[in-house]
Amino acid sequence: MSELPYDPVQLMREHPEQMRVPGALMSKKGPQDYVGCVPAITGTLFFKGAHLPEVREAICNCFDLYAALAGDRLTWLWRDEPPVGPDKYAYTQAPSLREMMKQLRENDFTGFTYVSGTQPHDAGEWEFSVFGLRGWQADMGDWGLSALRFAMPLLQVEDNPTVFQSLFVSFATRLRAIHGHGGHGLVLSAVRVDENQPFEAFMSAKLNGLDVGDTSLACKHAHEGIKTVSWLTAISQEIVEEIGGLPAIRSELPLDWFALYDYKSGIVIQSGPKPEAAPVDVDPRPARLVLPNALLRPFRAPKVALHTGSKYGEPRIVGLTADQWLKRFDVEEGEIIAYKRKLLDEPKLSETSTLPARL
Repeated sequence: MSELPYDPVQLMREHPEQMRVPGALMSKKGPQDYVGCVPAITGTLFFKGAHLPEVREAICNCFDLYAALAGDRLTWLWRDEPPVGPDKYAYTQAPSLREMMKQLRENDFTGFTYVSGTQPHDAGEWEFSVFGLRGWQADMGDWGLSALRFAMPLLQVEDNPTVFQSLFVSFATRLRAIHGHGGHGLVLSAVRVDENQPFEAFMSAKLNGLDVGDTSLACKHAHEGIKTVSWLTAISQEIVEEIGGLPAIRSELPLDWFALYDYKSGIVIQSGPKPEAAPVDVDPRPARLVLPNALLRPFRAPKVALHTGSKYGEPRIVGLTADQWLKRFDVEEGEIIAYKRKLLDEPKLSETSTLPARL
């Protein structure tokens, strides 16, 4: 990761409480007595068919893997528009995800968010959420895609250099992901998103490598193209073929810095050994993010909804700001050679930072 004015990993080890941001910090309310957001490594995968039994089972399989890793750190479950039962459970008292999935009809919304905060509305580093379109929405074809997002602590990834990649590729395989991305992000309070978006907007202006935006909003344009590149970027086989296949990708993304993983319906590109924050005051455009962005730019969605509108002048990522965020790694064609030279001085991959099943 590019050098920051502080070491977030060391800070997380020694003073984890300092990484937990008070709720509504930059809203009109001012700081509130709950955890509004917390930095984490996050992964988002967009897919089709969340209303279908086989895809709902795939989601359950993904959660099985995630829950086995998270263990007793999950504390609460929030449900969106449940057909029966409450919208909130203590995790230990909640029915199994499979049991709840079986209660859903085809046109029910598939919405579950498992969190790890002390209070139900606290943000926590461990989170697993699903936003699944209703059957009729999926059949219309212009309502976007469904999404699965998961998060884990910075230390979990630092101490286990391939655990995140393993889950990301496994989830992409099971969901037959259309596209997705994974790297630095913020986990916002699951039920108080709006009042914590201003802090996310503030941080996005400081860290280009930070994924931002409400996943449920991003779903709306996900069928139009990818949202962004990141440490991990999933692309469909259709995109791979349009680029010119694996040889064309390898020619632009050298194997010393980029690993490719097959997930049957596409590939995952790993850019560098660790997630990259890309601090704007130090190195806002690392070559290992600029080069994949240049390769995949033709397949980027023309616009993506990230935040809701500002109410009192607080920062939000909307309009021109959202457009600039999408283009933050764009460079002129004539600059690509310079970034290929720059790549030579950036950290290379190693056996300990990549999965064994590289293409």
